[in-house]
Parts: sequence; C-alpha cells; structure tokens
Amino acid sequence: MKTLDTFTNPAFPSSNQPIPAWPEEFSFLQDVDHSVISMKKGENVFTEGEGCGRLGFIISGTIKVFKDSPSGRSMTLYRIRRGESCMLSMSCALSNPIHQASAMVEEDAWVITLRPDIFRKLMNDSEEARNYVFTQFALRMTDNMVLIEEVVFKRMDQRLADTLITRSHSGKDIIKMTHEELAIELGTAREVISRLLKELELSGLVRLQRGSIEIMDVKALSKKGA
Repeated sequence: MKTLDTFTNPAFPSSNQPIPAWPEEFSFLQDVDHSVISMKKGENVFTEGEGCGRLGFIISGTIKVFKDSPSGRSMTLYRIRRGESCMLSMSCALSNPIHQASAMVEEDAWVITLRPDIFRKLMNDSEEARNYVFTQFALRMTDNMVLIEEVVFKRMDQRLADTLITRSHSGKDIIKMTHEELAIELGTAREVISRLLKELELSGLVRLQRGSIEIMDVKALSKKGA
C-alpha cells in the first residue's frame, strides 16, 4: 500500500493548482526540512499495520481516518482538515511501531510532510511544536469520546439523524452521500442504513435520491437525533 512519502514530489507535476497559504498553526514548520505534496481524492495515506512513513500536516482538503473490522465493516474515527495533523501518525512516530487505523484522502489535499526523525527533533527543541501536538491530541481525544458516547448510548436511528443534521446547513440541503458511505461513517451495514432512511422518508423528514439525501424537515430530524 502507498504511504504519504510515496506521493512526495517537490516539482508538483500532478497539479496545476497553486499551493494555498500555510495555516498560522504551522509556523513552527517553516525552518525545518519538509516537502509539500498534492494528494488526490481516494488515495491511501496509510494502512493499518504499516510502519510510520512521513507525517502529514494539512494545508487544505480533508483526510479521513477509519478503522476496518475483520468482518469487512468500517467506521470513521475522525477527519483531518486545514491546520490539523493525524494523532495516530504522531503517536506512531513517537512511540508505536505501526499505525492502528487507516487513512485516505476524502477531498483533494495539499499536505506538508516531515520525516519521523525531524518530527522527533522538533518535539525536543520547539515549545511551539509541543503545544501544537498536545492540542491535536486533546482535540482527537474529545472526538473519540464523543464517538464512544454515540456508539454506546445512542440508537442507530439517532446517530443517523445526527449525521444528516451535521452534514446539512439548512432544512432543504441535499447531502451527497450514498447509503454505503453512511454505513461506513456509522460503522454498520448498508442494509440497516437503507431501512432507516426509508423510515425517515415515509415520515416526511427526508427525500431519497440516487446518490444523495434531501432533508425536508430539519427541526423534526433534529428531534429524532436528540
């Protein structure tokens, strides 16, 4: 499988787009040896069980971190966006020999990459780098606590309603997700999601279309997720 360093290409031949401005959070990376790479939607970043390649810091785009089960199901753990980095990759570079989950590009991304030895030296030498890493660990810990709470204490129909609301900005928004993608997001079977969506459609809360879901009653759907 490909890892972040596989895509390193300082000449950027695969992209005609200019590199976006760096987030302020990455000021501590300016004076260290690094590469900036473009990554396309659908590319693997790392796979569970792989060793630590280069660490990535996101300038733009989105990378999804997820966990696969032996049965073939998958659950999204968190997403990495502009100004963020991957807790699992940082942990891998600092202490663990392998990644404990997988990651792929969800939206085309520009990424700053560092070798693990450079990152470890930064952690020793830079208080700004340490503060950034501690903030990222705290953020991901909160994300995972919320995920655990949802999985343990909420029914699947409530979690589905919450996910639809989170993806929507108004009661008439159309969410571009398939039943399979929602199932992966929530860590369940596609058939379960299809059944629950059909129930929401019969209740007049959503309208199902090929490859998308239109929210018809945002207030009622919000109550459903409560």
